[in-house]
Amino acid sequence: MNDKNDTPFATDPPLFMLKTLTVRALNKDEYSRAGELLRQEHYLGDCPQGRQLLQVLEHEGRWVALLDWGPAAWKLEDRENHIGWTHQQRAQRLGLIVQNRRFLVLGKDRMPNLASRALGLSLKALPAHWEALYGYRPLMAETFTDIEQFEGTCYKASNWEPLGLTKGFKRHRVDYFQKHGRPKKLWIKSFNRNALRILTAID
Repeated sequence: MNDKNDTPFATDPPLFMLKTLTVRALNKDEYSRAGELLRQEHYLGDCPQGRQLLQVLEHEGRWVALLDWGPAAWKLEDRENHIGWTHQQRAQRLGLIVQNRRFLVLGKDRMPNLASRALGLSLKALPAHWEALYGYRPLMAETFTDIEQFEGTCYKASNWEPLGLTKGFKRHRVDYFQKHGRPKKLWIKSFNRNALRILTAID
């Protein structure tokens, strides 16, 4: 039998529950539990490579959503054009962008209200959570949605900006990319209203 704190909500949560959600960064000793949930319930599985920050949304101690954050993609034409980066600026400041690699609402039903609320709380707390772990605050976040499966409704509701479609490649090795023929929609979200100015500032 599952403990009640391990049982996700299976129906659309009531409004009072949405207002009492809390978000926190997971401790390293909780990563294995989160990874197992991602492998079981997320269509892409777990993503433990590189720098990683895991956040959990809770209701009275019960896990209701997980978010995995990591390094930004090395090169994205639409992102670079939007920011106005030179190659040198991208190389120097790429670490100021983090990527939402996984977002999982736990349970059989993925309810939009819960997803949007969870994502909003996550974004508000993320800069401080990242700073506590890595010593600096990111200025921008990026993510991708599979256009064949999702419309990105919760990202749109949280004021992420769509920038276009990727070229349909995935990283196969450190220095090699493999075409998979499934372009994804790129979204960005600034944490600071001066983010673009800072990212393109002349040294």
